[in-house]
Amino acid sequence: MRPLPRPELLDLPPAPHGGDAGSGLVDFSTGVCPLPPPKAVLAALRSADVTRYPHPSALPLREAAARAHGVVADAVVAGNGSAELLWALARAFVGPGRKALVLTPAFGEYAQAVRASGGRLATLVAEGPPFRWDAERLFAALGAHRPSLVFVGRPSNPCLALVPRQTLEEAARAHPETLFAVDEAYLPLHPGEEGLTPGPNVALVRSLTKVLALPGVRLGYLVASPEVARAVRAALPPWNVSSPALAAGRVALEVLPLLLPGIQAEVTRLRASQAALLASVGARVDAEGGTFLLVRVGDAPGFTRRMAEAGVRVRDATSLGLPHHVRLGVRPEAEHPRLRAALAHALENV
Repeated sequence: MRPLPRPELLDLPPAPHGGDAGSGLVDFSTGVCPLPPPKAVLAALRSADVTRYPHPSALPLREAAARAHGVVADAVVAGNGSAELLWALARAFVGPGRKALVLTPAFGEYAQAVRASGGRLATLVAEGPPFRWDAERLFAALGAHRPSLVFVGRPSNPCLALVPRQTLEEAARAHPETLFAVDEAYLPLHPGEEGLTPGPNVALVRSLTKVLALPGVRLGYLVASPEVARAVRAALPPWNVSSPALAAGRVALEVLPLLLPGIQAEVTRLRASQAALLASVGARVDAEGGTFLLVRVGDAPGFTRRMAEAGVRVRDATSLGLPHHVRLGVRPEAEHPRLRAALAHALENV
């Protein structure tokens, strides 16, 4: 005999992700903002007092996020990255005997969180390209599965589609027993797109590190009703957010409204430049937005391997449900020549 974990954890492999470029590779595999982090946020990180415990539930950050969203602090949960909050949502609202619905293609941690909780997973696959989730099919899936939780990326990663705000609001009203967890981690990088309003069964997940190019800090937050937030907070350990992350997050929430228009404009310019580069070598872009471009390449694993041979890491979208696509992050123009050379190598050797 030997100790055995719960069966859902016994054979649960990790979900693939970008951001793991090896030495010598230029990393186009993530959607982190290509601009340098704000100096004020870096200064807050460096000056944090790490000789004392942070607040157990990150109250100073929760209060700052509450002011930004016009809610009470009890409606906010802080996380060690937005992924931690996705897992906490699944622990709190799925689990054995319950089901979650994930709108796919999607960030792999939605399904991981559901499976790890012991819950059952259902998916609704987008039609496309251009990618979209038809409202009629969404309502049919909700009626058929009666999920306790729905994960929806807005915008989705990797297909960059946004479920219309009105559709999600109507779905939430029609299914008050279902919690709609709307992942808005990349929404600030999509100018002109308005976020949802949190409600009794609508929870929003935000990241403070993607838009400010600080993925190593690991910081996100959730805004929901106080009742939902209380349950999610109960699914997390105390002190889950470090003192440096709390200090950086408070400053980030102060400066982001001032910096965001400039960030959005520069990201849009860089993405257009990168899209033009792709078009010039005959690559087909099926979707773009924010800090991402989704490119149809045929054999995605083979293309990813050839790009790595030429010194560039891209994200094979096979594990995201798109085996004919790779996802490219938007990077500074100084890195575009390397991308052009790698694309030439990969496309020549198809």
